[in-house]
Amino acid sequence: MTEKITQKVSSNGRIVIPKAWRDKLAIDDTSEVEMELNDDKKIIIRKKIHPLEIEDNLFEGVSPFTDKELEEAKKSLFPKNY
Repeated sequence: MTEKITQKVSSNGRIVIPKAWRDKLAIDDTSEVEMELNDDKKIIIRKKIHPLEIEDNLFEGVSPFTDKELEEAKKSLFPKNY
């Protein structure tokens, strides 16, 4: 489903992303967004997702590493530091 709104642009070029949309996309004051201007004069705004972010529930049901397992993984990845 596509949702559309019309907003005025402030005198310094700002627009507001509606709170319901920010909540839906988990955008807060620490988030970054990417903006894209298409040839057909459409502006697309996307939440920028950090490469280390993972999909919700990807590891659902998987136990976290124990301290011992984490230390072993660090030793195998960074042997010069251990």
